[in-house]
Amino acid sequence: MIKIENDEYEILSRNAPNYFKDIFPYTSIPKIPFEDTPVSLDIPETLCISDSTFREGQQAISYIGEDNVERIFEYFHYIDNETGTIEYSEFFLYTNYHRRCVEKCLKKGFKFPRVVGWVRSKKEELKTAKELGLEEVGILMPASDYHIYKKFGKTRLEVAKEYIDIIEEALALNLKPRIHLEDITRADIQNFVIPFIMLIESKTKNEGIEIRYKLCDTLGLGVPYEYASLPRGVPRLINVLRLHCGLSHQRLEWHGHNDFYKAQANAVCAWLFGASTANCCIRGVGERTGIASFEILILDLIQIKEELGKKLNFEAYWELEEYVKRLEL
Repeated sequence: MIKIENDEYEILSRNAPNYFKDIFPYTSIPKIPFEDTPVSLDIPETLCISDSTFREGQQAISYIGEDNVERIFEYFHYIDNETGTIEYSEFFLYTNYHRRCVEKCLKKGFKFPRVVGWVRSKKEELKTAKELGLEEVGILMPASDYHIYKKFGKTRLEVAKEYIDIIEEALALNLKPRIHLEDITRADIQNFVIPFIMLIESKTKNEGIEIRYKLCDTLGLGVPYEYASLPRGVPRLINVLRLHCGLSHQRLEWHGHNDFYKAQANAVCAWLFGASTANCCIRGVGERTGIASFEILILDLIQIKEELGKKLNFEAYWELEEYVKRLEL
């Protein structure tokens, strides 16, 4: 197991930057390296769906409409039927329109799905979440060296300190942070992601909360093969984080894009190999090719957890299907 020794940030800069050019050559399509041994199944006792129609979906559809957002959110609640299966809906907070949507859904007072904000690593956006009365917020924290060195022009050490600072600010505002590890399927899992998570754990161990980690396959490069190597192999990625960081099933969530048409398979794969929650959108809409589809993922769920088929409200599910058809999403 990797441990943070001496200077707690020192390990974050080992072997950096790492662009995995053997896997992601600039002159051809990506490669899929494999291991000799497979990853074993690790199905959580509780499987959940999280929705990002009002965040990821709105990157593809800039305006759904406040009344439609409110109605879709109600349908999620009725489908969930007080089971907690549809755990939360994620919302942008940028514009007055986004904020009005949040306010309308908060007024419903639903236990499930919860209303969760989404922000960049900026303190002013955390303040907006607090002013709206949110209790929980997802914070964008890109994890690959492609983002850190090429996009931000910084080092792992510099961004790690900034990320820790924003987490501490969220906690000071009494906001529960969810860490969105962006572009994780191109990230250095051994030398950045694991020690960074362990650093977060050491910084927050006395806060009385368990931080949730959202594994974001930003370019849809993840593959659902149990023999596939890091960083692309979804089973191995989740298994390694569970093993080395001591994270429970409930603290891991998957968010995968569909660039290589594996969003649906990878979402189910994440459940099968140790992540309790899979993220999706109505119709799978989202940036570029979108992400997993809510309509299909809920059917995948009850094929794994048959007992949920008797608890969820499928009359409301079909009503939502008809409602969304009229919106032409």
